[in-house]
Amino acid sequence: MKNANDTAGGLRNVGLAVIAFGVVVAGLVLGRAFLIPLAIAIFLWNLLEAMIEGFASVAVGPYKLPRSLASMLGVAAVALGFYLVASILLGQADAIAAAWPRYIARFESIVSDLTQWLGAEWAAKIREAVAAIDLTARIPRVIASTQSIVVNFLLVVAYIGFLFVERSHLGEKVAAMFPDAHRARNISLLFGSISESVRRYIWIKTIVSVVTAVVCYTVLRWVGVDFAETWALLIFVLNFIPNIGSIVGVAFPALLALVQFDTLGPFVTLVVGLTAIQLAIGSVLEPMLMGSTLNMSPFAIILGLAFWGTVWGIVGMFLCVPILVVVMIVCAHVPSWRWLAILLSKDGQLPA
Repeated sequence: MKNANDTAGGLRNVGLAVIAFGVVVAGLVLGRAFLIPLAIAIFLWNLLEAMIEGFASVAVGPYKLPRSLASMLGVAAVALGFYLVASILLGQADAIAAAWPRYIARFESIVSDLTQWLGAEWAAKIREAVAAIDLTARIPRVIASTQSIVVNFLLVVAYIGFLFVERSHLGEKVAAMFPDAHRARNISLLFGSISESVRRYIWIKTIVSVVTAVVCYTVLRWVGVDFAETWALLIFVLNFIPNIGSIVGVAFPALLALVQFDTLGPFVTLVVGLTAIQLAIGSVLEPMLMGSTLNMSPFAIILGLAFWGTVWGIVGMFLCVPILVVVMIVCAHVPSWRWLAILLSKDGQLPA
């Protein structure tokens, strides 16, 4: 009788867990318009905090920079980054529009050459697929997307401002929520562990992405690919998406080289060169800097990319790893969920 009750209780717990998971997924999908700007704001806030802590640790003799000055330097660095991104994209927009007819002509030439290899039927299908891309019909959609981006950007800026204000009162709130001093201390340590791990990951990933983008930019300029600055910027951004981002960052400029040049030499050079850079930095430099910070299973990361990409699209893929870091740390501190943290880890070693 006891075994039957235990089995029934176990099935009931599994059923409740499945229902709870479904409710959470539904909430993530239905609330994405609100949750995505908030998640981006938390991501950027952690990046800002990491930069501020880096500036504050700079010592000039016996003196260190005050936090107020470090905060201004951090905000200025992020603002400068956004300014450079906007300058690169806007500065090359006219050049892209001017070069587009040349790329189309080269692409049609490639399709004609493919006719000899694939046959006329496949070549006709490729032409139909290209002709189906009506850029004019997409202009209203692009304008609507631009308006949405501006609104979300303002929301993100507002969220970051309020997060900075709330930061100074977090300790008081934890103490008020948990009158037991020992439990309040443990909760504060948990928040500190999460914040430190996420900030360290974001900071190191930013440095690694900058190095990757600069080295790839050197190769792109050497080969002579058009819009090397834009491709380097794209490589920097995509480097935050594990595994898949590196592949896409190599594929896009290589495909452009395929339609820009009349020979396959630049295409092969870019595929080999950019892939070697991604592998060298991703396999040597990044693990060396990360150390034990990101002790996470590669399979868990792939599953996370699939899940968050399905739920939140490309933004979810960017935020996948920080979210998994938070989940793993929280589960490691909850005895009943420790098994999940072990599954998410690479070697079963969890933070103390």
